[in-house]
Formats: sequence, C-alpha cells, structure tokens
Amino acid sequence: MCPPLKRPLRSDGKKTRRARPTEQDIAAFAPIPELLRPNLDVLIVGINPGVISGQKQLHFGNPNNFIWKGLFESGLIPEMIRPEDGGRLFSEWNMSIVNLVQRTTPSTSDLTLREMRDAVPELRRKISANRPKIICFVGMGIYRAFAGKSKVELGLQHEVYEYERIQDPGELPEFGHMFVMPSTSGRTSSYQNAEKLMYFRQLRYIRDCIAAAPEPAPIDHGILDALGPQVKSKYF
Repeated sequence: MCPPLKRPLRSDGKKTRRARPTEQDIAAFAPIPELLRPNLDVLIVGINPGVISGQKQLHFGNPNNFIWKGLFESGLIPEMIRPEDGGRLFSEWNMSIVNLVQRTTPSTSDLTLREMRDAVPELRRKISANRPKIICFVGMGIYRAFAGKSKVELGLQHEVYEYERIQDPGELPEFGHMFVMPSTSGRTSSYQNAEKLMYFRQLRYIRDCIAAAPEPAPIDHGILDALGPQVKSKYF
C-alpha cells in the first residue's frame, strides 16, 4: 500500500501550508489530459476537476477521494495507487478517466445545469469514437445530464449506448453498458464508503463478465444484485 503523502517541513520543523489558489488561478487551470483508445474495458466519467485535481493536472487528484480505494478494494485493480499513478489504469488495466466538464471549480455546485448539458455532445463524441465496453458515471448528476433524465437509478442501466455499425468491427463492441455509481467525493455524505464499495464490486463483476476470454460471459443479475445494497438504509 502506498505511504501517505507528506508536506515539506519549514526550517522550524512545522509543515508548510499549501498556497490557496485564487479565482484567477483556478480559471486559468488547463483541462486535465485524457488518455483514450478504442475498446477500453471501463471508461470512468467524472463531473469536472476540483481545485486539487486542476492544480495537479490529475484526475481525482485528491488521494482521499474514495475512487482509488474503491478500485483497489473491489479488485478492479490489483494494487492501491495514488492519483499520480492514475495513468496506469490506461497502460496496465485497460481503463481510463474523462470528465464531463473540463473547467476546474472549487465545488461541483459551481457548475450550472446548462454548462453540464452543453458538455454532453463532446462526451458522446469521445465515447462513440472509442467504443468502451462499459461507461461508468461517477455521480447521478452526470448521468442525469448525459441521459437528459430528471430521475435515474444507480447501478447497471437497462439501456445501452449503441455504437455506429461498421463493416468490420473485429473485437470492438457493438454497444457499451452504462453503469451509475454514487459520487466518490468525501463531500458526498448521502452514501457511506461501505455502500459505495458495493457499486465498485458490481462494476468489477460486470467488467469480468464482459472481458472474459475467449468470449464475454452473460451477466447474472442474481449475482449482480447480491453484490449491491440489499436494503434501503438511512443513507439512501
């Protein structure tokens, strides 16, 4: 497991404080680079970069974001990694991360619904061009904007994302499964981490079925349901 990141010490032995970026600094942050290629097993879709992510130019740049623990503890990846090593999702485990909105904000509440909806066509273009097997939306608000629905459910969606038919698809999928999980931000208190982990375990099961060799295995919804929340808790 990775050791925790430590802040540098001042000459008096005390930890230095990170300089808080100004509004002008935040507005000037560049979009976070995205790694894409056809036929990814899982494409993770975040809402937009927070200040730490924008500053570091890393997806889910806060090491305390539950996504890193969720990916590891569910078995989607074999070891715990830091945000700085997020590129290994692409290079070693056939996964990647993109954002719906590229603009960095201190909070997702700083995004308008119009801004999110305006970003959907570009996200659809990326998905259609790269044909991932699974599109995982990390947060219900992202999928609401993407699907144009006011009410959505967590978990594997009934509908799929159909790709354009091509003459010789080879190993490319004809459609992508769509999966919605709760936001992994620590600011999201509606779901406890143990409940969030259940959705990561469902995602891992779906990934394993679809990526099975020599051909995909059917998704057993009984197994899928058993991996997810069994009862409505006070956090739902």
